[in-house]
Amino acid sequence: MYGFLCSLHILQAQHTENIISHNQETIVTDPSKGENSYKHWALFPPQSKEIRQIVLNLTFECPDNMRCADWDYVDHIKVRQKNDTTNYEIARMLTPYGGRFQEDWRFDWKVDITDFSPILRDSLEVDYIHTGYEDNKTRGWKVTVDFEITYGTPVAEQLAIHKVYDGNYSYGDKTNPIENHLQPVTINAHSKSTFGKVKIHQTGHGMDANGCGEFCDKYRDILYNGKVINRKQLWMECGDNPLYPQAGTWIFDRANWCPGYLLQPDEVSFDLYSGQEFTIDLNMEPYETEKPSAKELLVAYVLEYGKINAENDVALVDIISPSNEKIHSRKNETGALAVIRIKNNGQNNLKSLVVNYFLEGQKPKEYKWKGDIPFGETAILTLPEEIYSEKDSAKFYVALKRPNGKKDGYGLDNSKSSVYTKPNILPESAVIYFKTNSKPGQNEYSVTDSYGKPIFKRDSVDLKPNTVYLDTLRLQKGNYTFKVYDKGGDGLEFWFKAKDGNGSVKLLDTLGQAIKHFNSDFGSHIIYNFRVEPGVPYHLDNEPSINMFPARTEGPVTLDYFANVEKDVEVIITQQEDETKIVETHTYLNFKKGIFTYDLSYLPKMRYYLKVVIDGKEVFKNRIRLKE
Repeated sequence: MYGFLCSLHILQAQHTENIISHNQETIVTDPSKGENSYKHWALFPPQSKEIRQIVLNLTFECPDNMRCADWDYVDHIKVRQKNDTTNYEIARMLTPYGGRFQEDWRFDWKVDITDFSPILRDSLEVDYIHTGYEDNKTRGWKVTVDFEITYGTPVAEQLAIHKVYDGNYSYGDKTNPIENHLQPVTINAHSKSTFGKVKIHQTGHGMDANGCGEFCDKYRDILYNGKVINRKQLWMECGDNPLYPQAGTWIFDRANWCPGYLLQPDEVSFDLYSGQEFTIDLNMEPYETEKPSAKELLVAYVLEYGKINAENDVALVDIISPSNEKIHSRKNETGALAVIRIKNNGQNNLKSLVVNYFLEGQKPKEYKWKGDIPFGETAILTLPEEIYSEKDSAKFYVALKRPNGKKDGYGLDNSKSSVYTKPNILPESAVIYFKTNSKPGQNEYSVTDSYGKPIFKRDSVDLKPNTVYLDTLRLQKGNYTFKVYDKGGDGLEFWFKAKDGNGSVKLLDTLGQAIKHFNSDFGSHIIYNFRVEPGVPYHLDNEPSINMFPARTEGPVTLDYFANVEKDVEVIITQQEDETKIVETHTYLNFKKGIFTYDLSYLPKMRYYLKVVIDGKEVFKNRIRLKE
């Protein structure tokens, strides 16, 4: 216990500094150019100061007196040293579809940019470049760029950084093949180099007859001295995006990105030999088309490193669960079991370590892990004992020690804490309300305990179209996870697929009151962790469930409202571009549940908002596309 508390004390002793280049800055497009640059000078640490880690924290909010922007554009964060013409893209943001975000919306992302620490020094110009062509008078983003710097001994000596590719390359054009631009690059290794790393920012854009480059799945090879050392499918599934739902086609899988995503770079390490010449080459999957329009937006760096500074060194990268970070909000399928990410920063493969973890006020638990993690690689660990606190919120602590049975070569990054939130308490008897849409073959739902043991399951073969299922659960004391899966990745409702209809899912008590509402526009899955505690008052979800369908219509729009508590409810329909122009208002007094259809076919064909206001507060907002 004493050693554990000491390691947590060390955590507090780490010296960190936050350098904010853009502080809640409103950014908008420049439609005349397709990009808008926001440059600020910032003072970073001198070269003499050792840096252990740099994390870039990026925050988006809706601007003051504007609404959030609509489109999924590519934004760049670039830096340039004083008296230098070379700029370095250190991060790339793919903006979300913000058309349905409410005024108080906010989201945070982060990416490790430690590899750029040799250039993140002294006086730097930090340029946030927002691309796109949408209206810049009524919509935009409020952006904060925060460099979180942790001082200390580097994992390895950083010797050089080379920018080897930087362009928006045509893909599929036989008159201008992409390989003409991705030629092998020859570099003379530093005299002290022992290993190198290729670091790549790459996203596919444009739309040809085959959906390339945004919506086509192609591979990319990395070659070292002519031999392939890595092949990656440049494809990302978007239905599990933690930023959901969005207004546009947020669920559609894309070429290495999703709307509302801070790009996590591809990194591949390789051995280097002191002073020797080596070549790096990137090759895209061969592809040609008659009318090419695809683009591969690609920046690649080669980094050289010298001595690794510790033989045995493990770092706690993140506590995924429990966590109050939205970026982790859809990840924990193990309920009451904590999930962490660790990294091996030691020269030796990491084959064992001890993990101590506990909730504040409780006795520490110990887990002796065994595995095999090479240098520079990460792994996700699920800790074996359940955690639970009667407190609504508590600190959760984790500390790592004894990598490979040895003293850690750098112990200052072995500990972290996160925020634990008590799971909802459910009654011993509860009801799953599940209304299918027209594609029930895509769905299944289940209840398991924390260890994955099945308690209840309804498979897709049991489901019929447009049917309500009421399944009663009778559960003993313990921790559980309710899961809903959609193999199509489009939830029970998605505006672009109106022909699939809409379904809904909620948990009810035996009196018909809502214990938990779920948004039907959930993409690929729902994961809901809860606890059954007999004799304890159980949770009721007194926020209303509100669903509007379809969002793209020739006229009729249906509003489905369900609540436990009667309220005076106001439904307001406005023009999207000028929300002061109200076209319809409907007031329902002492209202609890009901389904209403509004026929908007008489209105001009444009976009509108449907808003629901309760007690003067806007609780729901969705966009209506009124089509011909």
